[in-house]
Amino acid sequence: IRSIKGGYRFVKALGFEIKERNQVQISMDLVNYTKTPIFRVFETIKSEATRYGVNVTSSEIIGLVPNDAIVDVADFYMRFEGFSKDQILEEKLKDAATSGGGDSFYDEVASSSPAPGGGSVAASAGALASALSAMVCRLTVGKKQYASVKNELSEIRDKCDPLKDELETLIVTDMEAFNDVMAAFKTKDDAKIEEATKKASMVPLTVMQKSLEVLKLAEVVANKGNENSVTDAGVAGLMCMAAIEGAGYNVKINLVDLADKAFVEKLTKEADAIILNGKEIAERIKARVESCFL
Repeated sequence: IRSIKGGYRFVKALGFEIKERNQVQISMDLVNYTKTPIFRVFETIKSEATRYGVNVTSSEIIGLVPNDAIVDVADFYMRFEGFSKDQILEEKLKDAATSGGGDSFYDEVASSSPAPGGGSVAASAGALASALSAMVCRLTVGKKQYASVKNELSEIRDKCDPLKDELETLIVTDMEAFNDVMAAFKTKDDAKIEEATKKASMVPLTVMQKSLEVLKLAEVVANKGNENSVTDAGVAGLMCMAAIEGAGYNVKINLVDLADKAFVEKLTKEADAIILNGKEIAERIKARVESCFL
């Protein structure tokens, strides 16, 4: 596969025997992935190995890799039709955070555009709370004095990470829901406006639900996590309540003009229950954190 042996121009490679695994490894440096993409070299190695009755059992990436290089691999193997990098969630989030000539998410919030607004900020608060909770878990797991809670905090960490990702996604989902409502109003079709507003109400309700999940985890982290990071768990609790109550505002404002009163009553009850539950947990976290100041 090396160019010196008639292979690919932008590949540097060496072969190694791994005796303990009864395998060989091909270590490569792809110096120009746009000219020689990962999948092309990988497929060549697979083809050559098959000629000798050998299978490729695994691959790994050492260090950092360009995002576009991985996108190319996914596109090749999945055979997407009309695929665009803009369809990747992380790209969408990055655009939301840096659009406007490099402006940050905070600059976008501060701009004259109504979106991102309070709903996205509430989701961001929930994501940060989850990130803080996961951080405290990582500062706890592996410490000898916290060996008794290693498994429990590891599980909480593994729950916080996807919750963070879900709440990050909801930052964009809230913006899109708002834009859909605005588009519906332009049609002057009452049915379309009602439907779009219902969907827009469900987004902040989901933020509330996810943030309550994080809040419950943050309470465990505050009580059992690394005591040197107890205030971080406390901030996570505060951020969760900001997310819950902030998203609650958005749920209720969206319900004001809806004709479906059963839907309004259902969501109002759900939102109120989450807020009540959240306040109880947040107070316990606050008491735990502030007890450390005495």
